[in-house]
Amino acid sequence: MSHRVTWVEADLTSWEPGRRFGLVTTNYAHPAMPQLAFYERISEWVAPGGTLLIIGHLYRPAPTGHGHHPPAEATATLADITRSLDSAAWSIKNAEEITRTLLGPGGRAIPLHDVVVQATRHP
Repeated sequence: MSHRVTWVEADLTSWEPGRRFGLVTTNYAHPAMPQLAFYERISEWVAPGGTLLIIGHLYRPAPTGHGHHPPAEATATLADITRSLDSAAWSIKNAEEITRTLLGPGGRAIPLHDVVVQATRHP
């Protein structure tokens, strides 16, 4: 089965694969380019009939007002991502925002927000 998987270690902001893949996935990537542009870039690598799976951080202002706000280009909303996937080329199979809770120092609950999009490129 390993002959069907290709592992590549590369800077995905500049790497050109030279082919398309049946599955392209990104999980919590922090590229050196705007997040939405990164998702658009890697979506080009999906073969017809293939799947794009995006799992990423969805930054929201913290209710505590601690002052940490990532730059706008470091996140992409569910609407941004799904809007960037042209319905003439893509079928969106799953698109959701998820909130999960992590325990922080002193057992304090910290909500983390994620965006998950699974789309299939039309053959």
